Amino acid sequence: ARVRFGAGILQECLPEAALYGKSTLIVCGRNFARSSGTLDRVRAVLDDTGLRCTEFADVSPEPDISDCIRAAEAARVFKADLIVALGGGSALDAGKVAAVLATNSGDPSKYFGEEKMEKDALPVVAVPTTCGSGSEVTRYAVIIDPSAGTKKTVSSERIIPKLAILDSDLLATLPARLIAGTGMDAFAHAVEGYLSIKSDSFTRLLSRESVSLLLKNLPPAVMKDRQSLDAVFLASLYAGFVINHTGTIFVHGMAYGLTIRYRLHHGTANALCLPYALSFLNAHGYGDELGAFSDLFTADHILDFTRQLGLPTTLAEIGATEQDIPVLARDAVKGCERSFRNMKIKLDEDDFIGIFSSMFQGKSRS
Repeated sequence: ARVRFGAGILQECLPEAALYGKSTLIVCGRNFARSSGTLDRVRAVLDDTGLRCTEFADVSPEPDISDCIRAAEAARVFKADLIVALGGGSALDAGKVAAVLATNSGDPSKYFGEEKMEKDALPVVAVPTTCGSGSEVTRYAVIIDPSAGTKKTVSSERIIPKLAILDSDLLATLPARLIAGTGMDAFAHAVEGYLSIKSDSFTRLLSRESVSLLLKNLPPAVMKDRQSLDAVFLASLYAGFVINHTGTIFVHGMAYGLTIRYRLHHGTANALCLPYALSFLNAHGYGDELGAFSDLFTADHILDFTRQLGLPTTLAEIGATEQDIPVLARDAVKGCERSFRNMKIKLDEDDFIGIFSSMFQGKSRS
């Protein structure tokens, strides 16, 4: 991806979209892009650039394949040759999958997995408005597959956005809880990427820098400190670069069930799972890798940090009961099939029952 980064750069950099197409479909969520005025700003810049422009402003907070099918159909009807994906990770991922479905026919589920598409996707310009997903620079798009009851991934070099515009001014209107949740999504990306068997010295360097920036800047960013918002956006970008090369490990996979069952924000679900997952890993062969972070955090530190941000740290806080734990464990095994490929160990249902039991009790055991 070609990256443009800085406060107030949207007006200056969005006209570069004309390098990739002339007829644009803006893909965004149902509420925030419109209510914040960001959609109108983006559309005005594209209009002034001379691009044909329409919008699909109907992406769900946790999109499933039907959102992407409808967006792709809107692109075909409009004869769009470019997707501008505007919003948080959900909108960016939906835009990327819509770009695939707009040019590839057949059952949409056949594109789940690695490099499954037959034709190039439409080019995508990504304008993130949250500070966590990193989707603006990755080969991944994660959406819900209702038939499987879990999240699935479309993975291809051909869906990496051609242009990513990170204007930190767009973060200023976010609710504090969303800044916290998306920031912790970036935190999980950085740590999981570091622990992946696909990491290398460069990605580990970026992971540590991302974690360091987030520990220092996420609390003041939640309070809308502008310099800290810049730093958190940069940390999210770094973490996105990391997972584009390394993938994630099982934290994301076990969080998917919490998102689907309790309608918990994706980043908040990752924040809830992370300290308990790291405590498990520390006792199961990852002590040396986690030792590399000992100057920055422990599992208990992350638990306290998450609590400081006002996010839930126990299953009970999100409405889960002890009776839910076996079901959550089965969800996790199913949700982690892909991420186990990035790990030197594989967890079973009993392992997840132990982790979720700790999450219910609120003890990270580190």
